[in-house]
Amino acid sequence: MLSTSANSSTETAPKRSKIGPLALALLIQLGLLFLAVFVVVLVPDFKSDPEFVARKKIYLPQKELEHKVALAEFQNAASSPMQMERISTQALLPEAMPTLPQMPQSDFNPIERNPAALQSDSLLGQSGVLGALQGLQTGSSSASLFGIEDTGQRILILFDNSSSVWNKASKAGVTTARFIKELSALIDGLNANTQFALVPFSRSVGSFRDYMIAGGARNKRAAKAWITEKVRTQSLTTQLPHTADGVQGALSVAFQMEPDVIFLVSDADFQRNRPRQGDVPWDELERTLRDLTREYGIEPRLHFIGFQVESGAADAMAKITRRYKGQLRKL
Repeated sequence: MLSTSANSSTETAPKRSKIGPLALALLIQLGLLFLAVFVVVLVPDFKSDPEFVARKKIYLPQKELEHKVALAEFQNAASSPMQMERISTQALLPEAMPTLPQMPQSDFNPIERNPAALQSDSLLGQSGVLGALQGLQTGSSSASLFGIEDTGQRILILFDNSSSVWNKASKAGVTTARFIKELSALIDGLNANTQFALVPFSRSVGSFRDYMIAGGARNKRAAKAWITEKVRTQSLTTQLPHTADGVQGALSVAFQMEPDVIFLVSDADFQRNRPRQGDVPWDELERTLRDLTREYGIEPRLHFIGFQVESGAADAMAKITRRYKGQLRKL
């Protein structure tokens, strides 16, 4: 009976629930979580941020301070450039050159004619030294052609080499050899500072050179060789411009070389470049000379040497040579 009752009591007692302890554990964990959030997040922090504050005066040890001061002075002295005074030469030289002493006035002439110099002139003349020394003063030379003498720096020989002139010269006793000798002697007498030119003409106009050349030894040899070979050649030409032939064209070529002395050799029977046009009128020749004088701004001395010149032509040429301060000689 007892066993039956015990079994029945056991069966009728209620069973324990597991939900209660679980809920309790969750509540405990939830409370711990809120506590941690409150501590970490919600609790305000009343501490202020740290501040770095320095005093206005810094006290350094005396030795370190002296070292820094000495280092700063050294750096200042080393960094500043050295000051140098600018060199000036104004105190070395005077502002103006001293005045020259007064010298006595005298005309010095190294070729002065005195008894001692006269005895040596012949030797100097033979060696050419006298002519060179005279040329150092003025650059001019004495020139002589068929007895007419003059002195100049730019000498031009203008000669008519037509057949009629050579025939008249031969009748007057002037052969071709003598004519060559006269021209060569004039050229030999020039010094190196004097310039000369040769202009032959007949129907046409020619020239040895189209410019003045200096009277050096080489130029003299070339000119004398040209005279020997070409003096009677009538087909010579020049590159200098001229609108007319004959004596008018020859004068135009001559003035372009700007001479100061002209020796004109002819028979004064000046014809135009065409035989039918006749002779050149004397007034036209004078007008040509005036025009050339104005155009080139020079007025050279004009000498005339004529072979068997007719009286009327001689008078006309004498008038022209007087106008241009020249001389006339008839052979």
